[in-house]
Amino acid sequence: MDFEAIKVIWDSQNEKPLYALNETGLHAVLREKSRRFGRLMFRQELETYGASLFVITVILFILVADYLGLVAKVSPAVALTKWDVVALLVAIVCWAQYAILIYSGRKRQHQRERKFTSSLRDDLERDIEQTRYQIAARKNIVRGFIPPHIGSGLVSLVIFRAMSQEWMIIPLMTAMVVALAIETRSQRRLVKREMLPRLQALESLRDKLAKSES
Repeated sequence: MDFEAIKVIWDSQNEKPLYALNETGLHAVLREKSRRFGRLMFRQELETYGASLFVITVILFILVADYLGLVAKVSPAVALTKWDVVALLVAIVCWAQYAILIYSGRKRQHQRERKFTSSLRDDLERDIEQTRYQIAARKNIVRGFIPPHIGSGLVSLVIFRAMSQEWMIIPLMTAMVVALAIETRSQRRLVKREMLPRLQALESLRDKLAKSES
């Protein structure tokens, strides 16, 4: 049975009793949809880790270069002050906290999913758990995005001060607020268009399975 054929089974599950469906085909399309959803979530997490690693690496490079006196050799006027160093260290903490929060939450979720087997019923429960976790993780998404934005703002402030271009922080902060609003809206749209319909379909299928077993 190819993917298109078993997709018909999935799409019609709300219209037919479970006993009328091909459970083998249904299990196959369930796993395929789960893999696609998992890849989407993994890409988003990878972007988080990649951005965090990039920013932290840049900050460490600046701090090491300043400590070794390389910055002063290039331009004595650009040497970091102690407050610049403090700001950069705070920025590292902001970005590290952001990445660690995402990682620890996903790790706890993986641990909760270990109780499930590879049966159709347990695959359904696992997918429901995963989808609920992703929805819940986005309920306070604005608060979650604040630390890395603060970190980016601090790094930019240090760079602009060193360049004697402090005024540039105003348009930059404006752009960051706009970017935060766009990203928040994008994640909420993802929940509304992808995650909630997925959760409803999974719960409906689980209810049909429970009725067939009773």
